[in-house]
Amino acid sequence: MNSRVRQFCCRSPLWILFLAVGFLFVGESSGRAADKLRVSNCFIGGAILPLWLAQDAGLFQREGLDVELIWIQGNPAVAALISGEIDLLHCIPHNVISAMAGGAELVFISSVFNRMQYRIVATPGIDRPEQLKGKVLGIARVHDVSHFYVRLVLQRLGMNADQDIRVVAVGGQNDRVLALKSGRVAATILNPANALILEKSGFKTVIDLESLNFPVVGNMQAVRRSAVKERRAILVKFMRAFIGGMRKIRSEPELSKKVLAKYLRLQDKAIIEENYRFNSGSYLESVPTIPPEGLRYAVESLIPTVPAAKNLRAESLIDTTILNAALREPVK
Repeated sequence: MNSRVRQFCCRSPLWILFLAVGFLFVGESSGRAADKLRVSNCFIGGAILPLWLAQDAGLFQREGLDVELIWIQGNPAVAALISGEIDLLHCIPHNVISAMAGGAELVFISSVFNRMQYRIVATPGIDRPEQLKGKVLGIARVHDVSHFYVRLVLQRLGMNADQDIRVVAVGGQNDRVLALKSGRVAATILNPANALILEKSGFKTVIDLESLNFPVVGNMQAVRRSAVKERRAILVKFMRAFIGGMRKIRSEPELSKKVLAKYLRLQDKAIIEENYRFNSGSYLESVPTIPPEGLRYAVESLIPTVPAAKNLRAESLIDTTILNAALREPVK
């Protein structure tokens, strides 16, 4: 310490206070380092809105979380969860259930948009469901969730999905839109926003699956069972922020629409409005509880391709403690 500094320190007792406060501030900052959480959504669509909104509105940050959102499509997302590369998966449940049937130690902690938000859209000239007989209908993959829904719907309408139509696997939503436009398929199953886009081009929604009121689970959140104990506090914080995102969807429609437009790269106001409509209001649960009946339906849908799924009890795949703890404490 040079002479001038020594003289200042001796004559200025305040320097001790300043130095002490400085050390306290540094210690407090390092003690408040945000908890890292890697979260994957397995598709890009409006149903991811609560997750995107919680991120963009700073709700995770407010809870002291550093949430990294990672898009990993399909089965690789489940593999990443099992291996620990991600901490939480926000996705439709079927790939996770398949992994559970194979012994994976995963568990569902919440579910949102538990409604069958799909439409079957057909080429011009097909106006009624019975006109689908003998036609080719596009799905994502054989025996996946879209195929399961098609079979349920046709059965409800008195048709045989194995005999009255021919299904072909054409891929994701965008691939199915292209297959319909090109004439490769006569009809396909799509979300409402894509259905609206096609309707503007003269295509026809012949079946609104939501009107049939099937019990379903929507986008579920899965974690490793070990994380429920080892990272409980962090998961509760995440769930509080996520619920806050759900509430903002209703309370801040304009912000929600901006977030949808950003992540879905939308410019058409009518398409943005439609995306917001079926991801808000009565379409959105007040809290992301898991309906056991819907989960049982999902498990049963997998048995033809994953026989071991018949050994699963839907109730044993659910852990409600994270959601319950988040609901006991007010969202910040």
